Amino acid sequence: MRAPVTALAIIAVTTAAAAAQAAGYLSAPEARRVFFGIDMRGTHQPSGAAWRECVTPDGKTSYWHAAAYDEGRLTIRQDGALCFSYASSGYRDSACWKVKRVNPTNYRFESVDGDEGVFLTTRTQPAQSCPGRDTPIS
Repeated sequence: MRAPVTALAIIAVTTAAAAAQAAGYLSAPEARRVFFGIDMRGTHQPSGAAWRECVTPDGKTSYWHAAAYDEGRLTIRQDGALCFSYASSGYRDSACWKVKRVNPTNYRFESVDGDEGVFLTTRTQPAQSCPGRDTPIS
């Protein structure tokens, strides 16, 4: 009985990944290639608040949103969704986002878990390390 269940799980993951790509979302391999080792800045819609998130090549993050700062971790699900968890929650909670490429260097983050608005990048650059808490987000 284990083999059919395993086969069904593989089919489900493959189907979900295919559906995500058909909708224009990044696949898991693409997301891993792009988002491990990136420093992103942008705006949250509809609030217009500025944000910045830097992700090291090993998935540790520094996150600035409005006047708040947090450190976190990035994981990428098999369907390509990016999931962020933060020290402020003891890494218990995570927020997952489907990502679409807007242009060659910018992205649109859409919540998987509910309507929390949309995060748009306005600037991205490669990063081997991330700056500390007192770094401005602009």
